[in-house]
Amino acid sequence: MIVISSSPSAVMALDPAPMLEWLRREAVILQARGTAFGEQVYLCARGRRHPIVSAARLEELGFRWPHDVQPVSERLLASYAPAGGIPAPRAGEFDAACLGDAMRVREAIACSLDGFGLEIGAGASPFPVPPRCRVVFGDRLTYEQLRAEPYPGQRLEDLVIPDILTDFDTIGNVAEESLDFLVACHVIEHTRNPIGSIAAAWRKLKPGGRLVLVVPDKERTFDRDRPVTPLEHLVEDHRAPDRARDYAHYEEFYALAQPVPEFARARAVERKFAESYAIHYHVWTHDSFREMLDHVEREVCPWSHVWTHPAVADESRCIEFYAVLVK
Repeated sequence: MIVISSSPSAVMALDPAPMLEWLRREAVILQARGTAFGEQVYLCARGRRHPIVSAARLEELGFRWPHDVQPVSERLLASYAPAGGIPAPRAGEFDAACLGDAMRVREAIACSLDGFGLEIGAGASPFPVPPRCRVVFGDRLTYEQLRAEPYPGQRLEDLVIPDILTDFDTIGNVAEESLDFLVACHVIEHTRNPIGSIAAAWRKLKPGGRLVLVVPDKERTFDRDRPVTPLEHLVEDHRAPDRARDYAHYEEFYALAQPVPEFARARAVERKFAESYAIHYHVWTHDSFREMLDHVEREVCPWSHVWTHPAVADESRCIEFYAVLVK
């Protein structure tokens, strides 16, 4: 049964003390001013660089601003691989203080993660996983392909380098029961068979492992004019995947989400369908996504705990809702 709560065990933060102790021992704070990195300050550890959002965050992590910031060359800083920001150290549970800011919700969820995990489709906005975790990145595209076609607003310096080629449709190249956590932010809407993707994640996670999903709310994105994908359609996509059935998604997407003039639409749909271009195949509200997860928990794979939370704040500050599934 789906659990709806603002303080569930699924997002219980771990004791931050071990992380802070580890940071003081293993991490350095670096900055390469006057280069492509601008004024950005990074916490660097385990070969990865994590952007620090503010001087206050740096001090929350046990470092002093500006005393602990070491000036380095662009080449040295670039030798660290890009990674996500670092959540504020937290003890306790997800609380109401998170509800006005999407990034604070992500950080609250991240503070419940530990061990070894995979993030799929991070792009230039990796999830803010605590640095005590070991994270690898997966994508269906190579680093060169990602650099060639960046999303608008992405900084190439922040683009993560995929460690493995995989996608959320199958989560291939990943061993069964090998992950403590799996993160997919704004990815599941690009899958043809989202129920199958969630089942694949269940197989890849160890017992007790966590699947973190961040999903665009169709009412707050360019999908707002599309109808919610019915559960019956999602179930059929899982039971009998059919590439021909996907064609209707392309027609709907280019008619209602990113409209192409009618005289050119058929050709655009044909071209994008032939390319298997990663459109938003399916769209959800928080409640319709909960309905799908309820079906998954009952009929597909026995998650021990399923937590969801609707979008927070207003549309200008948050376009996404959240789910954490515990195996």
